[in-house]
Amino acid sequence: MNTSEHQDVVARTSLGMAKALELAPPGDLAAMRRMHDQEGSPLFWRFAARYPEIGRNPGPWHTIARILALLTPTGQPGQRPPLHDSGRHLGTVLCDGGDRHWSGSRPMLSEQRLARLLASRHKAHRTALERAARMLANSRPPGPLVNVPDIAWAVLNPEGGHIARDYYARLDHVTTRNPADSDEELPHA
Repeated sequence: MNTSEHQDVVARTSLGMAKALELAPPGDLAAMRRMHDQEGSPLFWRFAARYPEIGRNPGPWHTIARILALLTPTGQPGQRPPLHDSGRHLGTVLCDGGDRHWSGSRPMLSEQRLARLLASRHKAHRTALERAARMLANSRPPGPLVNVPDIAWAVLNPEGGHIARDYYARLDHVTTRNPADSDEELPHA
């Protein structure tokens, strides 16, 4: 499978999971939030049966599923707002906490935590992403939140620089738009 095909499979799989979580009974959603790696939950194993990508490599998909469950709003099945918003990249949301009208006062995830997340590898990387998702779940306004395939790629491809690019694009956009709000100036090239 070439890179483009793999990206399509990852996108379809993660979006399918997110849509199913919007409709999942509260107990299944809670079980997925609490599941441990290697154990899974009944809903996770249904996803693995439905999506071959998960069955081939369940380890990282445990983390992806848990993060999606954490970010899925609570409420009755079918009445939850959608989790996916193609225009809200993960790095952007880690910066502004999901608030489209963010003033730039303080990033939701500090630059130091972002640096640690980006430097982490393997299990530590997954743990750092899950912690960031927990912070996000506790801080965000309701409604569409994040580009779901970005979450999957952040877990599957920890070396990708897209999180940092989107985080700093959001941070710099607000800083340059509101220069009086910034405590420090950007270095000149």
